[in-house]
Amino acid sequence: MAIKRGTFYIILLALLLLPLASAEVVVNTQPQSIYNLGDIATLKVTFKPVQTVSGNFQMDLVCGGAQVNFYKNGGAFAAGKEYAFDSSLILIKEIIGDNKGTCNIKAYLGSDFAVTNDFLISNVIQVNSTLPKTEFSPGEAFTMKGTAIKENGNSSNGYIEVSLIDGNDTISTQKGTVNKGAFSVNFVLPEDLKSGNYILRTTAYEEDAAGTITNTGYADTPVFIKQVPTTLELVFEQQENQTENQFMPGTTLSVKAVLHDQTGVGISTDTFITIKNSKNKIVTQTELPTDEFFEFPIAYNEPPSSWKVVAVSNKLSSEVNFQILEKKSVDVAIVNNTVLITNTGNIPYNGTVTVKIGDNPLYVDVYLKVDESKRWLLSAPDGQYDIAINSDSGLISGTAVLTGDAVSIRGAADGIGSLVKFPSIWIFIIVILGLMTFIVFKRGYQKAFIGYITGKPRHSKMFMESGASIGSGAFGIAPKGKAEMVLSIKGDKQEVSMVTLKIKNMAWIKNTKEGTSASELIEKIIDFAESTKAATYENGDNIFFIFAPARTKTFNNETAALHAARKINEMLEHHNKMFKQKIDYGISLNMGEIIGKQEPDGFKFMGMGNFMNSSKKIASFANNNILMGEKITDKLKAMVKTERHEHEGTKVYSIKEIRDTEKHEKFLRGFMKRQGEGK
Repeated sequence: MAIKRGTFYIILLALLLLPLASAEVVVNTQPQSIYNLGDIATLKVTFKPVQTVSGNFQMDLVCGGAQVNFYKNGGAFAAGKEYAFDSSLILIKEIIGDNKGTCNIKAYLGSDFAVTNDFLISNVIQVNSTLPKTEFSPGEAFTMKGTAIKENGNSSNGYIEVSLIDGNDTISTQKGTVNKGAFSVNFVLPEDLKSGNYILRTTAYEEDAAGTITNTGYADTPVFIKQVPTTLELVFEQQENQTENQFMPGTTLSVKAVLHDQTGVGISTDTFITIKNSKNKIVTQTELPTDEFFEFPIAYNEPPSSWKVVAVSNKLSSEVNFQILEKKSVDVAIVNNTVLITNTGNIPYNGTVTVKIGDNPLYVDVYLKVDESKRWLLSAPDGQYDIAINSDSGLISGTAVLTGDAVSIRGAADGIGSLVKFPSIWIFIIVILGLMTFIVFKRGYQKAFIGYITGKPRHSKMFMESGASIGSGAFGIAPKGKAEMVLSIKGDKQEVSMVTLKIKNMAWIKNTKEGTSASELIEKIIDFAESTKAATYENGDNIFFIFAPARTKTFNNETAALHAARKINEMLEHHNKMFKQKIDYGISLNMGEIIGKQEPDGFKFMGMGNFMNSSKKIASFANNNILMGEKITDKLKAMVKTERHEHEGTKVYSIKEIRDTEKHEKFLRGFMKRQGEGK
């Protein structure tokens, strides 16, 4: 049936006037730009159908090519009416699966839909950790602190793990919690951790209700584990057919010190090796690298006894006893018609020696003290004989021309008998004795006079403990260059430079066995100072080294005093580095005026003003270093760069740098040469 042209146009116009969409979908609230797993994304969408429709209004999470429905609301929706839908999307695995990254949400009913802005779903926690330092010792404890912030900007509330990692291996782990984005974990390094580079990995993470990890992140901090000396071992080089730690006299003892770190690996450094005899007296002492053998020859006649080797390095010490064994030995020689037997062992020899003259064996009972020799005369009817002598040291043989009535052996005449037989010996001995008497008398007179000038011999603390007489110094040391403070003196007023050494733990040094090495060092310090013509004055726990023109023959003593102070400080620092028992000290370098006079029995002086007390006070402020007074600092300002400090109202100066050291050393060489010429 044909449609009229007018009707067709009416129908076409009606179709054109119909709406193109059946509904309008509008996203009223857009999602945040970033979410972390476990967050909730809320969304408000308005749906307004143009005509009545029915079906399910849905929302899907769209991430890349994956689409997950999380909201569905079915019904009949009247035309022209506006419907609002509020939805919440919980970003957990049970709902969104493994979807992460850039996503959006699509809201739709039928073919009508709207899409939100893109947003990021992240599982990242940004971790920032801090350490007080990056070098540690094995067994050391520290605290790892930091923050854990999720990528959405919110603070994490979860857990923290601090792990020590060596390559692909995890050495140890310590756990803690993260509260409001902050954490603090105490960590203790293993005691036996080897030296080297490691990673401290700080891992933050969160878990859902099922215990599944949601968000995580970590930060790596490189750390270095130091090589720490833990044990010091003494090792003897064993000789062939020798029992461990037992040595025959006349042989060489070889011993080395081995310093081990926390894992038993050797450490190359220096060590002090001391050998002490059976009376605990130092026989020899040396400094050498670890793992290097020190050779000590044992005298052939050293008596059997127990000795010890002591090693000190890096505040560790080791002590091992060794035995010097008995050695029964004689040396036998045939000299013309006599047999000479000498005890070459280290114990008295008491034995029988067989002497065979031709075919006739004779037996001689021999008793000899150590190093003692005796002769025996051989006799036989006139002729030449083969002689064979068998002793503990073996068999020797020879020939001798003998005379006599019968084969025999007897002790040779010696002592007075020999002198009677040979009167020329008397004359020789008398001449020698006369010369010796003259020399001894002459030297004795000079020694008495010189001794009056230089003072008594010095003795260390170890000598004090042996009960011998000592000088009157506070440290048990009688200085050669002794100085004495007097209340009244007629002398020259002179400006002096002075080094004051204050021993703050003097009671420990004087009253304990461990203070022996410190006492010996103080003696060496005094020896050194006196070699520069300094006068030594002791008062309580202070030792004053006075560089006075009356002794040094120069008015420019400040440079020599500076050199002495630095050398003394180096000696003390070296001792404290090597020995566990440290010397607590302070050194002052000061300048002031005294009235002084060099007298035969020592240097007499009287301090002027507050010079002596000021020097002691500055030394007490020094903490195992050197502090200078203001006046001497001004004198040395062209040579020494200093830093000013103030203690209890007193201005003191610490040394930062020595300028023009070549000129300084040249002056000192000349100074020391002049002192040597002035002896």
